[in-house]
Amino acid sequence: MAKEASSQGRLAKFFGISADEHGDSQWRPDSTAEFEVVGLGLSRTGTTSLREALTMLGFGPVHHGVEIYRRPDHRERVIEFMHWLNQHPRESETAGDEMKKRLRALTRGYRSTMDGPMCDLIPEAIATYPEAKFILTVRDSEESWWRSWMESVGHHFGTGPRRHVYRTLISSVRLLRRMDDMCREIRIRLERDWGSIGPHMYGLHNQRVRELVPEGQLLEYNVKEGWGPLCAFLGVDVPDRPFPKLNEGANIKAIYAGHQVFGAVTWAFYFGLLGGTMYLVAKPQIISALFQSALKWIGLSSA
Repeated sequence: MAKEASSQGRLAKFFGISADEHGDSQWRPDSTAEFEVVGLGLSRTGTTSLREALTMLGFGPVHHGVEIYRRPDHRERVIEFMHWLNQHPRESETAGDEMKKRLRALTRGYRSTMDGPMCDLIPEAIATYPEAKFILTVRDSEESWWRSWMESVGHHFGTGPRRHVYRTLISSVRLLRRMDDMCREIRIRLERDWGSIGPHMYGLHNQRVRELVPEGQLLEYNVKEGWGPLCAFLGVDVPDRPFPKLNEGANIKAIYAGHQVFGAVTWAFYFGLLGGTMYLVAKPQIISALFQSALKWIGLSSA
């Protein structure tokens, strides 16, 4: 697992999901703190910038979707939890004790959360962390959110040829394939909640958050507003540093393009290796010549 984490750390740098783009990972496995701040805004509503802002304000470590890239062990637990939740919808509807226990175990080591998959678990998050403060990040319009979402995470949720091409290309890389598997579980949940994948999810999601979060515990927030309303809501002083601005649209588009290029190159390597092996098997004299050359080189051949 350590080797996988190291190799995936290099992939994170290649794909632009390293600390430079998404802030440092501050996960502490020995932390006993529970969530103080829960972000319920959908992906592509400024969640990465807000994650960094919360860290700067002392509410870290903050769980975010990018952590699932960085921690393969955690990724597998998230997939397992989402699959279990999809198989037991009554646990969501009744805020069952088993669901709360599993969710707390999954998020142990973090004080706050932003982005998926937690943002898609509105009733579960509210029931499990009733004392938390909740932040609903929003964009200027449903249209701007949908456009940004489809250019990035929407690759996991689309339909038709574009979706099939993406899945085929990235399936050669375990990290990307398993992330897509996780999104498949999230898709089941989204379709159960909203009927289908589409721009209508934005309004329906936000309205449900407004209806379910207790009065006085919700901040509806656009990251363009900066420190003021955020610090007032959390009861902390405004820092003398600029509000962070991370993971902009152009960067995320490049990341998903990189996924597909990397997957295509990996497939080319696999097929090249297979083709070369088949060629050598079909030409045993080549293998024999190579073997004799190797023996001669190490001094074991009298030829």
